[in-house]
Amino acid sequence: MKIIFFIGTLLVGGKERRLIELLKYLKENTSYDILLILRQNKINYTELYNMGINYNILSNKYIKKDPRLPFYFLSICWKYKPDLIHTWGSMPSFIAILSSLILHIPLINSQITSAPPKESIAFSQKIVNQINFAFSNIIISNSYAGIESFNPPRRKSIVIYNGIDLKRFENLPDKNLIREKYGIKTPFAVVMVASFTQNKDYNRFIRIANIICQERNDISFLCVGGPGNDNSYFELAKKEAENNPLIIFTGIISEVEALVNACDIGVLFSPYGEGISNAILEYLALKKPVIAYDSGGSKEIIKNGENGFLIKKENDIQISKIIIELIDNYELRIQLGENGRKKIEEYFNIENIGKEYMNIYNRFI
Repeated sequence: MKIIFFIGTLLVGGKERRLIELLKYLKENTSYDILLILRQNKINYTELYNMGINYNILSNKYIKKDPRLPFYFLSICWKYKPDLIHTWGSMPSFIAILSSLILHIPLINSQITSAPPKESIAFSQKIVNQINFAFSNIIISNSYAGIESFNPPRRKSIVIYNGIDLKRFENLPDKNLIREKYGIKTPFAVVMVASFTQNKDYNRFIRIANIICQERNDISFLCVGGPGNDNSYFELAKKEAENNPLIIFTGIISEVEALVNACDIGVLFSPYGEGISNAILEYLALKKPVIAYDSGGSKEIIKNGENGFLIKKENDIQISKIIIELIDNYELRIQLGENGRKKIEEYFNIENIGKEYMNIYNRFI
């Protein structure tokens, strides 16, 4: 079986991590002939280089909304003759439609990776989405909340959760060495892993950190990630935290798992809704209780009081009290962490998820 996978970039992000995990699984467990196509030559997931997977860059020169891209992609498909095209993103799906139609290649569309409120989706994006959905053979969302938000045709829509390779969390560096490396001098640490964008509420995370640090000085708060396209969100967060030495900015790092492992609680504030967040899955895989908004797909992972807490209308002070309770109640923190790990093993293990993708691919052969 020959499959083309098509994504914009391999910068740090949720769908990028999902694709890397899937490619690694397929390479280790199948004889598929795989070609990866990138819209731009931007690769942060350097493990790609060790997989032995061929990849091409669609165009060496990036031109926004370049009308030639569907024809570049058609040329690649004409030479490679894939059995399937699997796209990861709205624009890759749109670009691939021409090739799918002319060469009669089934199109598997994995563009649904978030779950924003329906009214927040721009009209132009809705039009592109509907075109993509109309010409896709299968539409895969990583959450049921994403299906509700984007409303693809139900008859050809399916949910496959993110797959986590649990081997990533084995043989991690010593916690004390990691804490020393990143300047964590307190007994406890709370971490938020996310890019600084309008979709992540780092300002609230920092406000809560400041509230807690007014009462006690034994908890550090780590902001793990870098700026998005708009640097202003990062600069604003830095300004809010500038007088608090217990708030640590790490920037983009390659050892996220090791750093999360050295912390005690994982937080993710996403005001516009997630699909299934890789950050949350990684917190759970590392046995960390999670605090997240009760929106999007997060409620499909987190159960209140079982493996974390979902925030609905709680204010900053109430959330601060939840964090302090988890820090001070060791037994509760450990139990929630153990429950989270079991959730990952049962529902988000890459072994099970990989087989689900293989079942879909086999439908078309």
